[in-house]
Amino acid sequence: MTVTQPSPTESAGAVISHADDEIELVPPDSLTAELTGRFTFLPVNGAAFVMQVMHPTIGDIVGKYSVFRTDPLGRAVRSIDSVLRWVYGGTEAINEGKRLRRMHQPLQMRNAQGDHISALNPEAYQWVIATAFPTSCSAAPLILGREFTAAERDEVFRDNRRIAKIVQVPMRGYPESIEEFWPYYDDMVENTLIAHPVALDLIAQMKAAPRLDGVVPPAVLRPVNAIARVAAVPVQKLNYLTTVGVMEPRVREILGLSWSADEQRELERIHSAIRLSYRVLPERLTYFPLAYHARRHHIALQAMKRREGAGAAYRVAARADLGGDGQDPPTKL
Repeated sequence: MTVTQPSPTESAGAVISHADDEIELVPPDSLTAELTGRFTFLPVNGAAFVMQVMHPTIGDIVGKYSVFRTDPLGRAVRSIDSVLRWVYGGTEAINEGKRLRRMHQPLQMRNAQGDHISALNPEAYQWVIATAFPTSCSAAPLILGREFTAAERDEVFRDNRRIAKIVQVPMRGYPESIEEFWPYYDDMVENTLIAHPVALDLIAQMKAAPRLDGVVPPAVLRPVNAIARVAAVPVQKLNYLTTVGVMEPRVREILGLSWSADEQRELERIHSAIRLSYRVLPERLTYFPLAYHARRHHIALQAMKRREGAGAAYRVAARADLGGDGQDPPTKL
């Protein structure tokens, strides 16, 4: 019997979980779109990433295939590029989701127990996106100066499910409501997450000065690295304190991380100053370029729609909709 092998195109298509018409984009005026593109939201993404690699499958796959040890800056830039496209890329978000799904298809291996594991394991792939919701909720008092309202939590959760579909997460078993989410989350924390070596490496990396090998010419590498060690101290502190601070105590306990009242106060002081700066600085200086331009684009379109509504034809149409004859009323002299 002849076995027909699927073509590369068919194999690639098989990993796609959602057709384009099943996917809803993140609304450009949503709270998710307001927060995700801020430079200071990066450490919150870092907290989510650490929690992701605490899942044994994700940790093993990242440990084998990721370049986060040899090219941490490049890896971080590429990761945030992808996240920004999910939220601000318009229809490009859908293409990026498909690209990610196909990119992860060949990432397979045998773990230490000899079991075959894959980056597309549904439980693991779901957890990657799920981590964004609890970290966003924990970070709200730092980013906004207050907790999310119930309506805001609902909105952020809806956007989390939108993003899950954008990046082609299989939705069977994915929480459909906040009420379903927290038992799912508790089960993952209590029964699945571990102090994976990759997670511990990421935490240690946050405390170390970034090296710019391969980023700057070799002739100036030594002085530039020396400058980076000093200049990076405030950024390292913000990154470490925010990443660890938004984790709940059970997650920190798994990782063996301590957290003091002094660290909490310092974290709150730093973010209080950041919130003040966000009130006075122009958005161009506080948002990633794609986020800034996407937000400006949306504001410009909304302004155009408001101007359109002032046109005479719109007024005539509105009167017709209300049962009028579409004619201007007689003028009283």
